[in-house]
Amino acid sequence: MLPVPILGTAALVLILALILAIAIILVRQYLRTRNIGFVWLGVAVVIWPLVSRLLALGERSLIDRIRFRHQFVGFYPFTLVESGQMTFGSLIVSFDLIQQVIGICLMLVAVLYLSKPRSTTQLQAVSN
Repeated sequence: MLPVPILGTAALVLILALILAIAIILVRQYLRTRNIGFVWLGVAVVIWPLVSRLLALGERSLIDRIRFRHQFVGFYPFTLVESGQMTFGSLIVSFDLIQQVIGICLMLVAVLYLSKPRSTTQLQAVSN
C-alpha cells in the first residue's frame, strides 16, 4: 500500500491532467464549430471550479481569523457572525450553496448555447 502523501500527489497530478484534457477537448471543439457554448462549458467545468476553490481558501482563512484569533474582519457577511446573527456553520453552508448555484447557472448557459439550433449560414461559415 502506498503512503498517503504519495497517493495525494498522484491524485493531484491525475486531477490536473484530467482538467487539462477537458480544456483541450473543449478548445478543439470550439475551434472546430465556433459554438460559444463550448467556451461557456469551459468556464463552468474548468475555470469556475478552480476559482471557487481559491475563494473557499480565502473564506476559510477569514473564518479562522474570526474563530480562533478573535480578529474581526468587519465586512458583510462576516459581520453577521461577529454580531451573533449567523453561526459559522450557516455561513460556510451559505458560501458553498452560492458557489454551487453559480456553477449550475454557468452550466445552464452552456447547455442553452449548445442546444440552440444553428442556422444554415452559420454552418456554411464554419465549414468554409
